[in-house]
Amino acid sequence: MKIVVLSLIIALACLPLTAAEQSHRVSEVNQPAVDRQIDRLGDSTLNQAPNQVSGVFSDEDCDICGGPSQVLAEDFTVITAGMGFDLEQIVIWGGYYDDNIPLAVDDFDVLVHSDAAGIPNAVICTETSIVPTSRTDTGVDLFGVDEYIVTLDLAVACSLADGTYWIEIYNNTAAGSSNNDWFWELGNVDGVNGTSGSAYAFEAPGATWNLDGAQDFAVQLNGTVVPVELKSFSIE
Repeated sequence: MKIVVLSLIIALACLPLTAAEQSHRVSEVNQPAVDRQIDRLGDSTLNQAPNQVSGVFSDEDCDICGGPSQVLAEDFTVITAGMGFDLEQIVIWGGYYDDNIPLAVDDFDVLVHSDAAGIPNAVICTETSIVPTSRTDTGVDLFGVDEYIVTLDLAVACSLADGTYWIEIYNNTAAGSSNNDWFWELGNVDGVNGTSGSAYAFEAPGATWNLDGAQDFAVQLNGTVVPVELKSFSIE
């Protein structure tokens, strides 16, 4: 199998199998990463800004992938000195290739996995058919299409203790009227809560995971650090 990626140098690339086996990515030669800043919304346990270098399809109905599916997962760590983190909101960057026509209604699935020796393991939290709270054209063009910032609010917070996890995110463009596929844009790894590399699978949701040590994705995980319960005392 081969992972299908996008590049600013090569508008669309289906890598030969030998190249895919080696790196699962399109060369970034002459396309340096862009340093972009993003605002933190509340508490954040992962903060990876988009870098405009490349993108990878994460779509349950990926026509270009030769499908039917290609999905992605990004790893992250929760560090709260033992308090825990309630994941409530996900912000991602990406777009629709190649007709550049957004879905009338997006259909995102989000799954949080535990980690097993550096690969996604058991599913801890799942939310399906998420309609974005907001989807905004940023004004940045990638591969000849528009970049969108998408906010996904979870109906039920995913409570996470300190540790390492994976977040799997993919869209389903099957309801679209064109051959667009959703791609997740690459981002600069968070030096505190991020870990270099990601994972991909060729079914939705992902089951048989493959690791890509070179690519990280633009995503922000927002929520609430669980406060420590204070006990009151009275003096007689």
